[in-house]
Amino acid sequence: MTESIQDTDEGRLTVFSYRLALLGLVTSGLIIIAAFAVPWATASVPLVSGLSGSLTEITFAGLELFGLAAGMGWVGLAAVAGIFATRGWGRVIIGMVVVVAGLVTIVGSIGFGVDPEPALVGALSDRLSGGAPEQWSSTPWWLLGLIGGLGLAAVGVLTLARGRTWPGLSRRYERAAKTTSTKPGGPLSALTAWDALDRGEDPTT
Repeated sequence: MTESIQDTDEGRLTVFSYRLALLGLVTSGLIIIAAFAVPWATASVPLVSGLSGSLTEITFAGLELFGLAAGMGWVGLAAVAGIFATRGWGRVIIGMVVVVAGLVTIVGSIGFGVDPEPALVGALSDRLSGGAPEQWSSTPWWLLGLIGGLGLAAVGVLTLARGRTWPGLSRRYERAAKTTSTKPGGPLSALTAWDALDRGEDPTT
């Protein structure tokens, strides 16, 4: 009775962690995509180089400042399909990738929150071929990116810890294939015969 209760609790924990990971990947991925799509900073630069009397404002979205970190949201969404399609050590690899994706997003977000100017100067150089902002202001949207990155990192750790115990599509397809191959009355294929021999059965009976 004790073992049965423990098995049930373990099974519930497995299902809960599995669903939590999938929900976390989708939520964190969408949060990152949304966070980096909105304006993070506005810079004021001279209309004419060397002339500071007339300024124009240029707005930068997060993805213009940290393109790599912005792409990590799509990595999180892609990991959902990866978890569905793999199992075992494949889940471990996915977990490590998701952790790295989360860390990249966290570093980019915190870096901007601590000192936005280097990212702004780099983005202005790409857009205007040089120059530095005379004035600039930032928005708090980088905090949303940080939340998404923390979510990805947490789901990655969860996948590393529990991913090998989760169900997957591959296992279901294998069961369906075995059921189909062992149905009586069907034609005996070479693959079916080899599978039967591997199980120690006589495929001709």
